[in-house]
Amino acid sequence: MDSGTRETLPAKGSFYEIVMKLFQEKQHAAMLYEDGGVTRANGFITNVFEKDGKQWLRLDDKLEIEISKIYAINGLFSSDYSEC
Repeated sequence: MDSGTRETLPAKGSFYEIVMKLFQEKQHAAMLYEDGGVTRANGFITNVFEKDGKQWLRLDDKLEIEISKIYAINGLFSSDYSEC
């Protein structure tokens, strides 16, 4: 892979399908998400659920993250993320 490029979701894309695949296949997830600044989280997704009309995930350490606030997961970035 060229170090000057990165893999991104299509514009307006969602991480929901990727989250579901990782959850169903019990694969490790490493992500960046918005929580008053860019925050890292790692672990196995133990639940995907809806709360207040939004999709959320829960990691094995009980951390809950709103899926729409994810910037990157396992090296795949949101198309509008520009921090790195």
